[in-house]
Amino acid sequence: MADSDTLKNLLMPLLQASGAAAPVLENSDSYTLSLSQSLVLELSETPQEYLTVSCLLDIPEERYDEWETLAILLQSNLLGLEHPPIITGLLIEQKKVILWTRQPFVVMDSSAMKVLVERFAQQAEHVQAWLHEPVEQAAEA
Repeated sequence: MADSDTLKNLLMPLLQASGAAAPVLENSDSYTLSLSQSLVLELSETPQEYLTVSCLLDIPEERYDEWETLAILLQSNLLGLEHPPIITGLLIEQKKVILWTRQPFVVMDSSAMKVLVERFAQQAEHVQAWLHEPVEQAAEA
């Protein structure tokens, strides 16, 4: 059985501002981190002993059926050489893009988690901004 505190213990330094008191987190296998009103990261222990970071991004209606948008999203899986990779997928029924990455706890410490979450957040913000650009402008990017 996994130590139920592992995820919480990895998260604490990420959430604690320098010089501030540590935040109080309930024991859980999943936490959310709001970066903005429309961008929420989920950090979960899925599967057991692994950190999975994911988020859902809305696709504007005019971009959803556009072939070029879908092709660029798929191509984005090839761009990052850092490990672990950040994978881009589509949830067809929900008409949302899902970004996710996974790393075993055994290779993580708080510093590695902070780097991973910051890299993931930057990628999510970039993809979200790109999805909301006008179609003509996005094609030129």
